Amino acid sequence: MSKLAPGTYKIINRVLSVNNKRLAITANAEGKAATVTEESSSNTAQQWVIADFDSNTQSMAPIARPSLQAAWGSGFMTVLPAHSYVWTIRETDTGVTYVTIGAGTSDVQQKWVLMRVA
Repeated sequence: MSKLAPGTYKIINRVLSVNNKRLAITANAEGKAATVTEESSSNTAQQWVIADFDSNTQSMAPIARPSLQAAWGSGFMTVLPAHSYVWTIRETDTGVTYVTIGAGTSDVQQKWVLMRVA
């Protein structure tokens, strides 16, 4: 498995809303919990830029707040400055791994997919 192509993505839940719409992770203010809301093509808070850091490592930042990156808050997903224990995406021999440092969990409780939008 190779790493993701750099670009803009939405993080979509595999389960639909009660209105039969896709659900996307929506970035909010720095340090505030990200929310899961119905996917909207005009909502830039649902768009995440995957960028190469080096040949094996990538970062994920909300397109509307490029100075922040995806991270774990106090038991929830949030966005924080890059030096604040943010997530990275790392290619390994066994595939792509989302690396979280600090709080967070390795328990798989939900299924999410990355949908490329640009």
